[in-house]
Amino acid sequence: MERHPLIMAYHQYVESTIDYRVAVLGQVDAGKSALVNRLADADSHISAQTDATRTVTEHPYGARGRILDFPGVGTTEYSPKQYRKLIAKTDIKHVLYVFSSKIRDADEATIRYLAKKGIHITFVYNKSDTLVDVSGKRSQEILMNDKDTELHVTFKKQIDQPLHYYFTSVKEGAGIAELRAQLDRIFEKKDARFEERVQSAQFIEKFLTKKMNGLATRLLSPGFKDIILSRAYRSIEEMTESHYQVTAQDGVEIGQEIPRAATYINRVKNTDKDMKNPRDYINHLASVFSAIFKMRKLNVVTFIASSLGEIGIKNIYPVMKGTFEYVGDMNDFAREVIKHHR
Repeated sequence: MERHPLIMAYHQYVESTIDYRVAVLGQVDAGKSALVNRLADADSHISAQTDATRTVTEHPYGARGRILDFPGVGTTEYSPKQYRKLIAKTDIKHVLYVFSSKIRDADEATIRYLAKKGIHITFVYNKSDTLVDVSGKRSQEILMNDKDTELHVTFKKQIDQPLHYYFTSVKEGAGIAELRAQLDRIFEKKDARFEERVQSAQFIEKFLTKKMNGLATRLLSPGFKDIILSRAYRSIEEMTESHYQVTAQDGVEIGQEIPRAATYINRVKNTDKDMKNPRDYINHLASVFSAIFKMRKLNVVTFIASSLGEIGIKNIYPVMKGTFEYVGDMNDFAREVIKHHR
């Protein structure tokens, strides 16, 4: 069933608060891009000049995950120092570090940096089909065990996690399923966090606050002045309903009638008749606006003074105050729609 557009926007907001990226780093010519392609079922961008990934490319993985394919470390272009800058710039939290040969100085420097920053590392030894003893005296299993031992000895003081490789071969398809299972576990934890946040009242309020701030900017725009002066109440409703992506049908579904701007504006006309001078009207509008939108009073004072001035403010006051109150209740209406559909 097609999701409600407001729920889709809410889910996109919650998703944006979770880092759904896993970066693939490692040695030059370790087959990182081929591995990424196999994991993500995608075609990576390969530079025609060097036959190596020169920039960070992104590939979708599963429903929400993304795999970032990094260039190789230890080249002229990407020394360990430059690589650290690239890692810091992307602000990643989890990496697959890919080897296809012995641990080099550039690898050590990069991995120690990752460990220092608290970035979780999954170690991968790719091209495992080339891991053979030419003398034929030692089995591949023994060679893999030696690689795990080398990894453990090199980083046991810096990394407080199990130190072992996922041995993979894109050519033979070996270890791909196991590595995918590890990726799935990483993303499942992120999905669990997503589901928890989607159900959280705190995140609903954060989302609605963001929506309110966006609408407040539109309400204090020069174009809104014309709507106010023309008393185009339906235009106010259309703008607000479009912003929140709700309709009258939503009111039917949640058992709550959708607010109408004219109702609020007419109510203000019939009740707020005691103020005597333009400055009182402006100050009161500023107080109402700041209370509903949780923004500084100066914003609305500046808007009124620069756009409408004090001339005619008494007549336009009900439209503005009623609009602010209407929008506040539309925010509450949107909250109920989210709760109903989430």
